[in-house]
Amino acid sequence: MQRREMLTTENRLQERLAKHTGTTSLHWSKHNAANFQFPPLTEENIGDLTFGSYQIRMAKSDIIEHIRQSQTNEEEMEFIVELCNEHDDLVRARFQSRHSNNKNHIATVQFDHHKQQPIDAWYCTCSTDAREVDICSHITALLWHLGVNTAVIATDNHPLFASRLIRAIDDSTHFSENDSSLDDLS
Repeated sequence: MQRREMLTTENRLQERLAKHTGTTSLHWSKHNAANFQFPPLTEENIGDLTFGSYQIRMAKSDIIEHIRQSQTNEEEMEFIVELCNEHDDLVRARFQSRHSNNKNHIATVQFDHHKQQPIDAWYCTCSTDAREVDICSHITALLWHLGVNTAVIATDNHPLFASRLIRAIDDSTHFSENDSSLDDLS
């Protein structure tokens, strides 16, 4: 299907999820993404789904915002995804809205391990992603973290990681020592 045709096509995953409302609603369970087997993706795979680099740049900040300290091990960080109990081809994540603290966007991806391009469909509850062409930054973040990063968290880069905070404190201590030596010169 050409991108132009896809602009007017209904979102297949949105329709699939809508069928499961009310008494037949889907059940989801939370898991650390590191414990979830997702098809590997390349930067090129992601690039094929986006029109440009904007979503990729935004996705990186969405990933960092989504990473939390583990409930079970204070030394670890985790990226929580929700797996569908009824369908093993669905995964989703809830991303905090950039514009409202009270709102989450749910990014859902349908995938198939057996295909060369394993991403079958996507749907996000944000205002931009009930479309079949191009993906929003939330879907990009989910795909990037699970597929490209393979759910590995570079803990030394996360702002909440303990060693980073300790380095910041050490840096500020050295700075204040330099300030006091400058005071002695005056």
